Amino acid sequence: MTALDAAGTPTVSDISPALFRRLACRLLPFVAIGYAIAVIDRSNIGFAKLTMAPDIGLSAAAYGLGAGLFFVAYCLLEVPSNLVLERIGARAWITRILLTWGAITVLTGFVQNTEQFYLARIALGAAEAGFYPGMVLFLAAWFPRVRLTRALAILVVAGPLASMAVGPLAGWIMSGLDGAGGHAGWQWLFYLTGLPAIVFGVVFFLFMADSPRQARWLSEAEKDEIERALAADPQPERCHERGRLRSALTDSRVWLLGLTLAASYLGIYAVIFWMPTMLQAAGLKSVLAIGLVSAIPWTISAITIVLGGVLGDRTGQHRRLAATALVLAALGLVLSVAAGNSALVTLLGLSIAAGTYSVVGPLVWSLAHDHLRGSIAIGASLAFINSLGSIGSFLGPYVTGLGQQWTGSVQLPILVIAGCAVLTAGVVVGRLRTAEAR
Repeated sequence: MTALDAAGTPTVSDISPALFRRLACRLLPFVAIGYAIAVIDRSNIGFAKLTMAPDIGLSAAAYGLGAGLFFVAYCLLEVPSNLVLERIGARAWITRILLTWGAITVLTGFVQNTEQFYLARIALGAAEAGFYPGMVLFLAAWFPRVRLTRALAILVVAGPLASMAVGPLAGWIMSGLDGAGGHAGWQWLFYLTGLPAIVFGVVFFLFMADSPRQARWLSEAEKDEIERALAADPQPERCHERGRLRSALTDSRVWLLGLTLAASYLGIYAVIFWMPTMLQAAGLKSVLAIGLVSAIPWTISAITIVLGGVLGDRTGQHRRLAATALVLAALGLVLSVAAGNSALVTLLGLSIAAGTYSVVGPLVWSLAHDHLRGSIAIGASLAFINSLGSIGSFLGPYVTGLGQQWTGSVQLPILVIAGCAVLTAGVVVGRLRTAEAR
């Protein structure tokens, strides 16, 4: 069935272009802003570390562990969080997530030692658990399958756009407000990046709805059109929560997609949390300068995500594109640590790594929706894939911190992470093809 018939009228499995634009203009800015705030609040620690570490006595290994502990709590609570979301609705649960993580980010500005730093990172991961897959499920309740990929693209692109902003923003706050009111610049960074999540949580609750039927801003005819299109998509069977978890845990496709995502996150979060330190070691000393140039890799990332999505849709070769991106990312990491004291070459290598690692995630989510839509465990499967990815998110910054403390350089751990990317490209992505063919 095509999306439009010969007369240009939407078929039952699609909505009209005008209605799609109406939904997109109303919903997608909220989704994009929410995810952008999440990216800023989880990654601001990379810049805060430059001056926070000596203030609270934070070693390289302790910083890496603390950065990674976010993902331990995030991973453990991801699936339960999404099961709660399915039970009580996205509007209330996403609002809860936003309010709690915003408050914890603000409170992180008051940590005084390593133990409190660990606690703050664990609490932040627990608070944010379920947000990204929850947003995916929220969009799936509004957009039929033929429109969902375009809606998801806006959500995905918000990540690198936020990463572009966090560096200059952090540099400006930490250099401009250092000492203001008796607080250090890194403390102000947490205060001022945590408040938007709290404000946005209230806004999200006031202006969003769980489903088209509950939206006051849609006409009855528009609600009926959306519901007809959604009903034409494959629908998951109703199943007990334990059954959904069992289905997700025994599906080899879920494991392979999760491991591919883990390899991507292993590298991308090592870059996110250690890029400022790597640039500082390569010769950049000003916090403001580090913040400004760190926007370059994420600018490239925003472009490559769009190009990767377009190329994936046109060729249908999502697996091959993911494997290619992982290999290129590995080459970028190798270049970044082979640069010695050249900040320019380090930046070039990190730009290649960030730009290609960022392509893998959207490709994984596209594959997941293609092959799991209609499954009785779609919600649990998406959350479990993201949880497996979070293991890589934990190990990336933690292993890099351990390596720096043991060897005095990030070179060895970065090379190990690059090797994992190549291994995943050759083994896991290949096995994914076999699993999908069954």
